[in-house]
Amino acid sequence: MAPTRTMVEKSVSQEGLLQRDGKKKVVVFSPDVALAESLSLLLADKYEIACETKLDNLKATIGSASPALLLVDLFAFPSDILKEVTVLRTSRLKIPVVLLRVYRQLAPELEETIRDLADFVFYKPFDVNAVADAVHKLLDGQS
Repeated sequence: MAPTRTMVEKSVSQEGLLQRDGKKKVVVFSPDVALAESLSLLLADKYEIACETKLDNLKATIGSASPALLLVDLFAFPSDILKEVTVLRTSRLKIPVVLLRVYRQLAPELEETIRDLADFVFYKPFDVNAVADAVHKLLDGQS
């Protein structure tokens, strides 16, 4: 698996939710490197992106990036989804969360936890423009 990539502009302040140029920070997580990079590129013109592809590094990435929003691709396997939800629960700092997932019926408790964690849930296959619109709506108040 490819190493973690953080795409940042040269004049980035690492403190707070905003860069000096006013860009809000977004953490994009997906174990699918191509999807993570595609989503990062889609949002990079408007937001500072921290792109993570390893679940073991997600909590640290969230902590170091201090993001304004989390964009998370849930794994297809219930045991991995449970691990991701645990990381999100312990890391979330009252910030919006957009989740991407394959539609699969999970245990009712896990389904409820996912709905409680997320501001938006998109099921695969999803329209990337709809995901970008959701991010813009949550961070900029645009619809």
